[in-house]
Amino acid sequence: MATRSVSPTIVAIECRLVRVPVIEEWAASPEFGGQPIGPEKLILKLTDSDGVEGWGEGLARGEGFEDVVPRILGKRIDELRVQFVDLWSAGSQYWQLPVPPSQYTPPLDNLIHRLRHPMQPLVEMALLDLIARRAGVPVSTLWGGRWRDAIVCDYWVGRATPEMAARAAKRGKKLGFHGLKIKTTLEDPNVERLEAIKDAAGEDFKVTVDPNSRFYRFDDALKTILAMDAVGNMGILEDPFPRHFLDDYKLLRPRISARLVVHIDPPESLWTVISSGAVGGLNIDSHTQGMCGWRSEAAAAEHANLPVWHGSSLDLGIATAAQLQLCASAPNCQLPGDQVGPWIRESHLLKSDFGVEKGCIRVPDGPGMGVEVDPAKLDKYTARAKQFKR
Repeated sequence: MATRSVSPTIVAIECRLVRVPVIEEWAASPEFGGQPIGPEKLILKLTDSDGVEGWGEGLARGEGFEDVVPRILGKRIDELRVQFVDLWSAGSQYWQLPVPPSQYTPPLDNLIHRLRHPMQPLVEMALLDLIARRAGVPVSTLWGGRWRDAIVCDYWVGRATPEMAARAAKRGKKLGFHGLKIKTTLEDPNVERLEAIKDAAGEDFKVTVDPNSRFYRFDDALKTILAMDAVGNMGILEDPFPRHFLDDYKLLRPRISARLVVHIDPPESLWTVISSGAVGGLNIDSHTQGMCGWRSEAAAAEHANLPVWHGSSLDLGIATAAQLQLCASAPNCQLPGDQVGPWIRESHLLKSDFGVEKGCIRVPDGPGMGVEVDPAKLDKYTARAKQFKR
């Protein structure tokens, strides 16, 4: 019988808070308040006892990383359950305390997965990158392999005047994208903006319109939505109403040619949305639930015959690569995402650029996430850093 080799351990951790500004010219019109998405991101590097590295990128949230990430230092990789890494301080959560005897006490395994630490997605991403690098395969291989080598993505702009929206559409088309995602509210010049984009980039250059629920209710927005749909280039309408008004979505869906989509947030709302039959697609992101959670929800949507895309937060290069790897592994990830942070921010912190061709971003081919961080760029944008060693 073959003996099992000793699993490597995490011997070094480096975590940085970086500030990479959005390029002001392409952020959002000053008339609408400028860019609402902040510059701060967390970058995590794990190094194991064999010298293999794993990188993660996440949102700056929760406890300070100085207190959290050292909790996995010295841990064996095979004892870290990637989809739920216990990052809470000892005794800070009820499930870490002794359970009082009761015939009604639920099994902890049914509860723990709902208590992911806010830094779970960051640590999970770095661990998956490290594991795949050790295996010499892309992260997409861990999910069963790729269905595609390039992911359809659209360019992006925030709330914009018709003139700025037209400029953004021209830039996106020049970069190789075939569509544009735009933020809006019911009070914005919605019809005029779609007409300006159509004039600038053509009717085949489709637009995903995302009001972030700020079209309020069906009766408030119907006239505007029908006029927008008549322009002919609105391919997707995402989250026009608050997500709990699914009946409004069901009223609207048969009246427009654009695909109606809901952003799944919180993750537990997935079943309610799927079973309602209110939409024709889903936006699922991994920023709060991690990569394992995203892949699980994409699979559930696949069983419901619903296409999805992976949402973004104008991320840097590591998270963009991770999202592309995820998208490649899901057969129903067929709707255009918006992984355009590398084209919107001052830097993506990588040694090489992503490739865009025919409206798609190529999935990196190397092991792990398939990308390499540029140390000089990382140093330039680092606001705070901390290292931990075993």
